[in-house]
Amino acid sequence: MSLTGFIWSFVRKMRWMFLGILLLSLIWTFDMLFWPFFLGKIVDVLSRYDADRAAAWPSLKMVLLLGAVFWLFVESGFRTRDYLQARAHPKLEADIRMTMFDHVQKHSPKYFNEHFSGSLANRIGDMVLTTSVILKSGLMLFIPAFLSCVLMIVIFSRMNGFLALIVGIWLLVHFTVSWLFTLKCAKYSFLHGESRSVLVGKIVDSLTNNFVVNLFYRFRFEKDHIALFQRDEEKSNRLAQMYSVKMFTSLSLAFIIEIFTLIWFMVYYWMQGIITTGELVQLFYTIFNVSMMVWVVADKAPEFFQSLGIAKQALSVMKDPQDLLDPPHAADLVVKRGEIVFENVSFRYGEKKLFQNKNLRIDAGEKVGLVGYSGAGKSTFVNLILRFFPIEEGKILIDGQDIASSTLESLRSQVSLIPQDPILFHRTLEDNIRYGRVEASEKEVIEAAKLAHCDAFIKKCPKGYQTLVGERGTKLSGGEKQRIAIARAMLLKAPILILDEATSALDSVTEKYIQDSLDQLMANRTTIVVAHRLSTLSKMDRILVFDQGKIIEQGSHQELLNKKGHYAHMWQMQAGGFLPDRPGEE
Repeated sequence: MSLTGFIWSFVRKMRWMFLGILLLSLIWTFDMLFWPFFLGKIVDVLSRYDADRAAAWPSLKMVLLLGAVFWLFVESGFRTRDYLQARAHPKLEADIRMTMFDHVQKHSPKYFNEHFSGSLANRIGDMVLTTSVILKSGLMLFIPAFLSCVLMIVIFSRMNGFLALIVGIWLLVHFTVSWLFTLKCAKYSFLHGESRSVLVGKIVDSLTNNFVVNLFYRFRFEKDHIALFQRDEEKSNRLAQMYSVKMFTSLSLAFIIEIFTLIWFMVYYWMQGIITTGELVQLFYTIFNVSMMVWVVADKAPEFFQSLGIAKQALSVMKDPQDLLDPPHAADLVVKRGEIVFENVSFRYGEKKLFQNKNLRIDAGEKVGLVGYSGAGKSTFVNLILRFFPIEEGKILIDGQDIASSTLESLRSQVSLIPQDPILFHRTLEDNIRYGRVEASEKEVIEAAKLAHCDAFIKKCPKGYQTLVGERGTKLSGGEKQRIAIARAMLLKAPILILDEATSALDSVTEKYIQDSLDQLMANRTTIVVAHRLSTLSKMDRILVFDQGKIIEQGSHQELLNKKGHYAHMWQMQAGGFLPDRPGEE
């Protein structure tokens, strides 16, 4: 996807409006050239009737009337253009922002683990702003300026061919110098855009983890860390701006030589009677107007190419392929029982192969616990069921349907996950609970909150269910966030339930209340429970013991204890009811 193609895909939806903006912007060209002509005519009329000034009025009146009509035309045109622009650009920016957001948000969790969210948001914002700069510069400045230069040469050539040649040479030198320097500006502006995006990402990362910075009092360290990236941004920014300064210095020298040469010949031709006084005034005024226009072009050219560089860098977000998409002709997953089957599933995370030809069946309504040391493959097992990652070989079936051939939306609506570290939006408590089922009524939200034992603390909040929870739920305790996540899952009422350390952030008393609610939630549902606290798995129908991606033992809690194998060893190793991260850690 090229930048031109990307921008055109949005412009063509409003092409007639942007065509109107372009045509009305060309009025500026005629405005720049008409008033010199108008003033020249005034001077010629006044010069012709200098001896009998009273007789000048009829001729002067027509010229003034023409000027008044043209002024009304110009003002009407500019105001109409402003109106069209006020309609088109907000719509254009909104479409670009939403299209890019929709593309980015559909990436897999792996993508967001490898990219800064702040940097992604910054690139979306960059694309929106730079597209407006590119279009405004092109339609309202560069094209009208180019037409002005062409018409100015035509006007000069009709009066004197040699003067037109001088103007043509000056314009050629002016735009050649501008082009050569702006190419360098574009290069360094692209580098500046990259370094600025990285810098913003680093700043957002540091601010997001401000609690850790405070905890270890690493303010100076963070400042020094950010300063490394700030120096790169400053260097690339300085190089881009220095080339702009060099460009204007070169253009100034060329303009001084040109303008003095042109003025000398214009005055000489007037003294020789080759051009009239009015024509001399017209040429002076024309060269002044167009000079100001081409200087504005030169002034805006670095910004234009800088915007191009930043836009190309921001477009990289749209070029990142989405690694999890619905296949062609994907069907909705219909889950009536909740049976889960792994058939010869192989999966590799990076260089690490976790599963090799894994086969497993979880019966409908069965409650299965997953245990194992950190890195054993428990979370990966759960993520594959949710299709957060694509498998290399094999199939995962739910009620006989291959989830790889199902729509992601239907899959995620049938599987409810309560994570160990619940993430909340900076929205109201009600909004966060309702996220489980956005069409749920207020009554249903409150019922779910009561089942999750969070209704009581919500009512104590300043605005009750309308209380904002802060970024990532920072205004709530770990246990409160966990209960909100449980209420959200209860509201979804999915036939398959996954609990990933769902009660780890709760105190013993609250966990007891929550466990009662979870028992209700698990009733008649296929349930997978990941836990370090092995006692929470004692009521499971079956426990799967993971080690390096393999299921080395399975059975009920008592059966596994009787085997006196790996599970029994882990049971004995528990300290405070929790399983250590590695064997031998107590």
